[in-house]
Amino acid sequence: MRESILKLQAFLDRGCKIEKVYPSVLGSDAEINIVTVEVKCSDGQIHKIRAYREEASDLREFIRTKISNTS
Repeated sequence: MRESILKLQAFLDRGCKIEKVYPSVLGSDAEINIVTVEVKCSDGQIHKIRAYREEASDLREFIRTKISNTS
């Protein structure tokens, strides 16, 4: 599994929440080279995770799957 996905999963396992994703995961994957995810934890800290190129697409798909599984 990709490093950015492992980092995000670790934050989610600690109860942190995804605050923002740039660009939006619900948009098109066309020409996406960089994805930034902001995660906010219960202690108030905000963490940023960045993924590039193919890993960016994988991270967006992981987030889409998480969103659809919690709905």
